[in-house]
Parts: sequence; structure tokens; C-alpha cells
Amino acid sequence: MKDRRRRPMRAMLLFAAVLMLAACRQEAETDPAAAAPEREQPSAERFQQSLEGLWSTEENEGDDAETLYAFEWRAEGGLRVVRDGAWLDGKVEDVDLDNGTLALHVTSDTGPSETVTVRKVPDPDTPDAFSLRITWGGGQSEALGFVRRLTARDREEIAEAIRTAGRQGDAACDTDAPAGSIRATLVCGHEEFGALDAGMRKQFKELADRYPDGDRTVEAATRQLDACGTPACLRAAYAQWQAYFDENYDLGDVVDYQ
Repeated sequence: MKDRRRRPMRAMLLFAAVLMLAACRQEAETDPAAAAPEREQPSAERFQQSLEGLWSTEENEGDDAETLYAFEWRAEGGLRVVRDGAWLDGKVEDVDLDNGTLALHVTSDTGPSETVTVRKVPDPDTPDAFSLRITWGGGQSEALGFVRRLTARDREEIAEAIRTAGRQGDAACDTDAPAGSIRATLVCGHEEFGALDAGMRKQFKELADRYPDGDRTVEAATRQLDACGTPACLRAAYAQWQAYFDENYDLGDVVDYQ
């Protein structure tokens, strides 16, 4: 006699096998690429966006303050860079995603043009973290660390730096500083440094006219002023030479340098 109680069990096992076979076929027909979550591919635009923020050089020795760089990305205008309040009027020439570099060609109406290279340096201890290294056309380089993301005030200051640079192109700047130098940029772009420079040059003329060694002293002072690469250095140099003039010469005090 056949055991009729086994028929329902066999039917259930057969039904389960059919379901498993259908699931396997469906899984096999699924496109793995379509099922995987999409990852945003690197691009030149995203590379530039990743640079946005306020960056600073490492600690400097002496009285020089750190140099601040502000990087801003704008969809309608691309990457904008401001160094210590002065706009680097530049155009991105190349973005090398493989080597993590960006080439920015900086132009100047008053000085030589050059290509500045910005390199992303990965942090070996923190995934996705990086610092920056800037190399200028002459070979000088600066290491930058991230300070913070841009605030609304930072963006306003960047816009003002660009407007100031535009006004400089409309009128000649009264200074004897070498074209394209930090001193020329600050004197022509900032009222504070314009007043300091004008006052100092008046004293230079008086010094050269009245004292036999005046020309040599003016040359030494000018070399030090032009050697400065930051606003803090230039401000301190003006103050130091004013103190030297007060101690060694009888000159009129034109501007308070303190």
C-alpha cells in the first residue's frame, strides 16, 4: 500500500525548488553595474571645488605672520585665489587628476606672468584628508594647511579684492615699488599701505637731499621693504625704519608707523 501522506510533502518540496530556481535566474539576469551604488567620478571641476576654503602657511620664524590663501570656486567664474588680501588674477590651464596638481597661469599688468602649481598632498594617517603645496614660477614653494571653510565674510573680502584689483588697472599707482612685487600690490590695493609708503618716500627724499649718506640709507631701506613677502613684514619694516630715522636723523614725521 502506498503512503498517501508523503504526497503533500513532495509537492511542497517541489514548489520550494521552483521558487529557488526562479530567484537564482532573476539574480543571474541582474546587471551588477546597475545594481551597485553610483560613485561620483573624479573630474577637473570637482578637483577645483575640493580646494575651496581658507588655507595658511606653516609657522614662520621671526615676526612674519603666516600667509593666508583663500580659494573660492564659482560655477560661473571658476577658481578664484586671494593671497593675503591680493587677488591672483589667474586662469586654470590644466588639472592633472592622476598626479593631483592644478596649473594656474597668473597674469599681471604691472609685472611678469607665471604659472603657479597647486599640488594636493594626501595625509597618510587620515583618509581623504590632504594639505597643499604651492610652487611659483621661480621655484619658490609654500606648504599650506587647511584652516576652515569659507564664511560669507570671506567671500565678500574675495569679491572686494577683485574689485580693488580692477580699480588699480584703471589708474596708475604712485609708488616706486617694483612692478608685480608684494609691496606694489599692497601699496596700490590698500589705503593703509598706500599712506605708509607715501609718507616714507617723502622722508626718503628729505634724507637724500639733506644728508651725505642719505642715498645709501634710502637704498638699504628700499631693499628691505621690497624683500618683504607678507603684509606683517612690510608693516614692521616701515615701523623699524621710521624708528631708525627718528633716532639718527632730523626728519619730519609724516605718518605714524606704530
